[in-house]
Amino acid sequence: MADFKFTNEEARKEYEEKLNALKKIVEDNSVDSAYLWDATVQKYAAKMEKVKKILQMEGINELITAKMFKDIDTFLHRCKDAEFHIALVGAIKAGKSTLINALLGYEYASTKVTPETASLTKFKKGTTNYVKVSFYSEQEWNALWKSANDAKATVFLEEYAQLNGDSEKANWLGQQEKFSECDTKKELVDEIMKWTSSKSVCHYFVKEVEVGLKEFDLPEGVVLVDTPGLDDVVEYRSNITRDYIDRANAVLVCVKSDALTGQEMATIYSVFANTRYNPGKVYIIATQVDTLNRPKENWAEQQKEWLKYLKGNGAYASLELAQKNLVPVSAYLYTLLKQYNDLNEEDDKYWDLDSIVRKFRIRDINENYKGLLDFTHIELLKSKIQREIIQDYKKLLLDDITGSYELCKESIKETMEKVRKAQEEIISTSQGGIEEIKKKQEEYNAKYQEAEQDKKELDNLIKTLKTATSKRADELETAIKSLAK
Repeated sequence: MADFKFTNEEARKEYEEKLNALKKIVEDNSVDSAYLWDATVQKYAAKMEKVKKILQMEGINELITAKMFKDIDTFLHRCKDAEFHIALVGAIKAGKSTLINALLGYEYASTKVTPETASLTKFKKGTTNYVKVSFYSEQEWNALWKSANDAKATVFLEEYAQLNGDSEKANWLGQQEKFSECDTKKELVDEIMKWTSSKSVCHYFVKEVEVGLKEFDLPEGVVLVDTPGLDDVVEYRSNITRDYIDRANAVLVCVKSDALTGQEMATIYSVFANTRYNPGKVYIIATQVDTLNRPKENWAEQQKEWLKYLKGNGAYASLELAQKNLVPVSAYLYTLLKQYNDLNEEDDKYWDLDSIVRKFRIRDINENYKGLLDFTHIELLKSKIQREIIQDYKKLLLDDITGSYELCKESIKETMEKVRKAQEEIISTSQGGIEEIKKKQEEYNAKYQEAEQDKKELDNLIKTLKTATSKRADELETAIKSLAK
């Protein structure tokens, strides 16, 4: 860009003020202590903090998209949190909570018929058993409430009214975190239920629940996260899960083994779309295999159909990776078998177990105990998590952060190059005559028309893709239904 002199003293003064502000940001070497857990993380986070402050400056921030700021915040949050997050996602009642209970070895998460997971629930190692609860701010609640009304979420709104939510709202919104230590597992379960049960009015205002466990088989720093359903009628809550998919270091997508419909495939594809081109961190968990009429035989047939779609470009783009990362499980059967010695005929769980094993044409559970336990694949899944995810979790965490940093850096570089060119054009045009300004105006109008045409073509392409996806989903449903005949 050619040198130029200021003819206006006020403009020169404003220029120098902004230049000094930039220098101050660049020369500031203070580092948030939350980044000090790793030298590489500290270096990347310090750079990104400076970039964020520069992009927020007046005259620049209006040129930066909200998505870019969101990506930067996601990156910085990941750097601050020296934890490895394994997220369980899926549709409502896909078996996420039951699977978490099987992995943890105790029924901490509610598995009631009514959906109970409306907020992020994190399970991690603790020196004591505890529950920590954070709440929505008033601004966040207003966004959630608007989402519920826009979606005409009748059941949500009716139940909220029945529990007199409005009269309780002021008691919870914007409140400080609540922390409770629990002496026994039962106390811990009751405390979790208090904040997550759909029958408790305060659950509406809970943003996140963190559960610390003294007995936790995973290493310190590894967190299991139960998420709201991806098909939650309140889009604000399902968006929390979508955003978290990108934040998570590994994702277990729970899909009912008898329901790989077009909607379920759309859920799976949406997860892959949110994994930043890293399909290897996604595991498809076919849940509730024991609910099939003939569990072993039916799943063997279903698996072939699942792999046809999971090997495609919208998912793993590899048959080998699809086969490795598709895991069928029977979490409830696993839990029942683990409790078998304590069950009796007065217990509903006894008869639940009895009805399941009959599908395997088994009369004596004791003789077939190991075979049934192996069929649940819970121990296999635990082994895969340990071997493929947790064993090198610190390296994977750093790799994730490094990859995220490079993506942010390239996006910022591309945006700033566009900003620089636009500013140079403005300066160059402002120094020209009226004819040059008119010429530039015509060029901008032409570019705008081209952009509008591109947008129309893109809209048409999206419609075509939606039609193709719908057709593909219908074909899948037909194939699956034919298996049941």
